[in-house]
Amino acid sequence: MKPSDIRKSYLEYFEGQDHRVVESSPVVPQGDPTLLFTNAGMNQFKDVLLGNETRDYTRASSVQKCIRAGGKHNDLDEVGKDGRHLTFFEMLGNWSFGDYYKKEAIEWAWDYVLNVLELEEDRLYVTTYKDDDESYDIWVDEMGVPEERVLRLGDIEEGNEENFWSMGPTGPCGPCTEIHYDHHPEAGELVFDVGYDEDRIVEIWNLVFMEFNRDETGELNPLPMKSVDTGMGLDRVAMIKAGRDNVFQTELFTPIFEKTLALLGQEVPGQEVDDWDTFYAREDFTNFAVIADHVRTVLFAVCDGAKFSNEGRGYVLRRILRRAVRYGREIGFTEPFLHEVSKAVVEHYSDIYPELEAMGNEAGELMRLEEERFFRNIDRGIELFEQAAEKAQQADRDELTGEEVFQLHATYGFPPDLTEIMAEEKGLSIDWQGYEKLWSQHQETSRGKDVHADAAGVGDWVTIYDEQDSEFVGYDNTEVTTSITRFRPLEDDRYQILLTKTPFYAESGGQIGDRGVIKATDDSVVFRVVDTQKAPIGIVHTVEREKGTVDRDDTLKGEFVATVDETLRRQTMANHTATHLLHAALRDIVSDSIFQSGSLVAPDRLRFDFSHGEPLTDEQLRSIEDRVNRLIREGHDVTPHVDISRERAVDQMGAMAIFGEKYGDKVRVIEIPGESVELCGGTHVENTSDINLFRITGESGVAAGIRRIEAVTEQGAYESFRKDADTLDEVAKTLKTDAHDIIKRAKALLEERAELEKQVDRLSQKLAQTESSDLVSDAADIDGVKVIASTIGADTRDQMLAYADKLRQQLDQGVVLLASEIDGKAALLCVVTDSAFKERGLKAGPLINEAAKHVDGRGGGRPTLAQAGGTNVGGLQAAVDSFEEAVRNALG
Repeated sequence: MKPSDIRKSYLEYFEGQDHRVVESSPVVPQGDPTLLFTNAGMNQFKDVLLGNETRDYTRASSVQKCIRAGGKHNDLDEVGKDGRHLTFFEMLGNWSFGDYYKKEAIEWAWDYVLNVLELEEDRLYVTTYKDDDESYDIWVDEMGVPEERVLRLGDIEEGNEENFWSMGPTGPCGPCTEIHYDHHPEAGELVFDVGYDEDRIVEIWNLVFMEFNRDETGELNPLPMKSVDTGMGLDRVAMIKAGRDNVFQTELFTPIFEKTLALLGQEVPGQEVDDWDTFYAREDFTNFAVIADHVRTVLFAVCDGAKFSNEGRGYVLRRILRRAVRYGREIGFTEPFLHEVSKAVVEHYSDIYPELEAMGNEAGELMRLEEERFFRNIDRGIELFEQAAEKAQQADRDELTGEEVFQLHATYGFPPDLTEIMAEEKGLSIDWQGYEKLWSQHQETSRGKDVHADAAGVGDWVTIYDEQDSEFVGYDNTEVTTSITRFRPLEDDRYQILLTKTPFYAESGGQIGDRGVIKATDDSVVFRVVDTQKAPIGIVHTVEREKGTVDRDDTLKGEFVATVDETLRRQTMANHTATHLLHAALRDIVSDSIFQSGSLVAPDRLRFDFSHGEPLTDEQLRSIEDRVNRLIREGHDVTPHVDISRERAVDQMGAMAIFGEKYGDKVRVIEIPGESVELCGGTHVENTSDINLFRITGESGVAAGIRRIEAVTEQGAYESFRKDADTLDEVAKTLKTDAHDIIKRAKALLEERAELEKQVDRLSQKLAQTESSDLVSDAADIDGVKVIASTIGADTRDQMLAYADKLRQQLDQGVVLLASEIDGKAALLCVVTDSAFKERGLKAGPLINEAAKHVDGRGGGRPTLAQAGGTNVGGLQAAVDSFEEAVRNALG
């Protein structure tokens, strides 16, 4: 049974049990800041399970892309150490939202395992929570599983949460039951008890029964709606069906291994099982396994919108890629290779996950750029690690210091877990406490303190009306009569309030929240709205009190009028629609594989981050700007489509998703016919002509493989053009010409400057020739070698090189040290003539390092030319004075 057959059979089986088949959500969670990556099938149903969202179905099944590499579920360190763990895997899952419960869930799971997967019943074992008598009885009495193969585990009262699943410290939770498979019954009778052999008995399916809500005191209270959440790893099932006990020994990985071997120029195993068994038995198979796992993880994450960075999700992604690079280097890769290996993943998975086909090339390019950055440092990093390890062993230490690990991380990009692996190979541990202290200080220095305005002095929510909060009516209205349902005080006469209905758009999808006014109908209380945000409790308006008093009794009762600042809203709408036009123009003019990785839509500007490996050319930027302005002039209608099924929007209308948005089954689509179709909940103009004017104000790189365009529209665009025109006039006046002749005048000035620089250079060369002749005539002679050491008044290293070259031309067998202060720092340069190097064995590198000691620096270079720098300018003369002795010692 192939992996593709397992996927298909699972979905078909549960579709036959009236389950809605739901597409996998991205591995980069949308709208859930608590998660680094989607790590379970239930993530996309979290709000349904919490009761915050309803769907038009109560049964669902899916095959979900998952990454477990950070946070609560982190298998990164286990990959390659056993045959069970992966950072990327596919989870087969089925759910009940207040529909069926334990009996049906267990019956269907057992039926699928026995009759569809056709696993041998006598190789299956079950675990349940110790107090879950209902599940235990179903297994033993109704499914007929012998009691000795059903194990009760866990005891939450004693802090043992085995077989008891929870979403977090508080919230929905409940007992779970797991199905396990015995890999090796031939190994003899198995006593299934606490501490069973997890290499022999592997978990394949977990069925969670959410029936409690755990409060902050730890007490379990019954949920109003009981739910079922199950998950079974496709990779583990494929392993079992292939008759293997290692997840890497299946068809899911052979295409990746084949590509990796081909890139190394090594023989690819044939189609016979024995051929692959030989490969699996290789001593370096772990390297191939880690590379295969990590390249899947990185590719799927980048295709779903993740990007490399030094924080959060991006840092985890960077760690994974660099771990793979290190394992690749050990088996012979000396240059970037993961982006090439990723092509095998695209080819193998694109029929199941079409986003790989659409984004694979762009993701591969981002991987290549990231690899190149690490390859530039990896050799030096490994060299320093080896030095640190040798130093520790010589000092009879069994650990690397926090300082050593920190320097490898901060300077050479070595993730500390990678350093830990290398240290373990040498029998060393790591001073984690020392490292964490230094890394925390480094992060604090890098980004400064992040102080939230409302982190202190926030009061509790006060309920005024016990009504449903926060119905958004702002697509059609910018002013409504409403009531305040809740409020809470912040600091400095600021509050947060919720309304029964609101015209204020809450920040989402890059568009900032509306601002405006909320005031009592009798004008007794007036609030200025400074921000609007989404929160689990509803749409939260942050306000400043401008008039009246606020208390807990009746001041805030009665009707209020909520009015959006229409000028700011109009400007924001223009910028948001312009963002859609910009996105379409980028994909049409630059590359159709571009995808959005971030945006900001504000009243005064827009910012659009997108995937691309190199800066846009001036011609591309001009074409994009012209394209957007042409669409503005043509006056295209902007059409919102409401309550469209996500499947129809994406599959039939071809809508693109916007970064940062969270989508339900029903979505809102913004269409500019013939130009752009995007899923979007933001506010937009009715016609592109309402944007008036568009201008790009900047293009830059914000991360590896991520570019940013900044732009303005409407009055902002006009003011940008006006500012440039004023600057042009000012430049013309300064150059004593008119605006039309600025370029001509500038070119003339540059030519004059170039000629003056040539004259200065010629004079400097004449002076240097005279001075160098004097130095040569005064050179010391040490055993037949001419030695020159002198301070000079050079302003740049290029001048030092030119000076040294003139000296070398006048020497047969000689050595030169020049010293100068450049930009407030000590600069040293050493040259050795070919004759002195070949016949006398003198090398510039060791000589300059001896000199550099006096300026608190170090250097390096070729045998005949080396440079050094240092912070101690006062030591330059000492470096010069000691040079003859250094040459004498080098000659022996």
